[in-house]
Amino acid sequence: MTPPVDAGGNSRIRPVEVAAGNDRVRPVDETAGNGRVPPVDPAGNGRLSATLAMRRRAMAADLIEQAALELFTTRPMDEVTVEQIAAAAGVSVRSFYRYYPGKEMILTALPVRLATAIAEETARRPPAEAPFAALRNAVDALTGETNDYLRRWQRAMAHSYGNERVQQLVVTVTSPMLTEALAGRAGLATDDLWPELAGISAATALVVGARRWAARRGACGRT
Repeated sequence: MTPPVDAGGNSRIRPVEVAAGNDRVRPVDETAGNGRVPPVDPAGNGRLSATLAMRRRAMAADLIEQAALELFTTRPMDEVTVEQIAAAAGVSVRSFYRYYPGKEMILTALPVRLATAIAEETARRPPAEAPFAALRNAVDALTGETNDYLRRWQRAMAHSYGNERVQQLVVTVTSPMLTEALAGRAGLATDDLWPELAGISAATALVVGARRWAARRGACGRT
């Protein structure tokens, strides 16, 4: 069967698609003006919808985190309400709780991202580097890239009345990632004693370093 030609009478072939249930062909909707066949998601557009939904959730969580950090740098966390954070972020209180179970968990968001990146970079370090050397070099390679945001977080921690409580929470949520990275470097299982203790020690060291930085107003040197 000869393919249909466009209205201009030239030999450009218009895109066609098979009509459901038979072998006949019909022109594809060309309302976009370019005649290209729109991309089709094999899963029925579900994948695209899921991707867009994930991006919206990430943007909302980021807005909440940034608004909270701004508020936490001006007064103690205990004096800032969830309602104030939600209003500053431009979301409802209900939306706030969709992303964070409480305001303390906001201060764990950056450490979790940073610990994840440090663990990944530690795994990529040259094999000749010892576990703690690889971890230290990974920290040096990454903290400079997040320096401005990290300083905002550190200032927020310094103004948080209950930061000792938050610091312990940060250690709890970040140590498993560092444990896994160090276990991999040492060739040990993650449930062995040394990687577990090493991961907790590394997570604690990151928190202590942040606290020292805040205490010295950003003048904390290499430790």
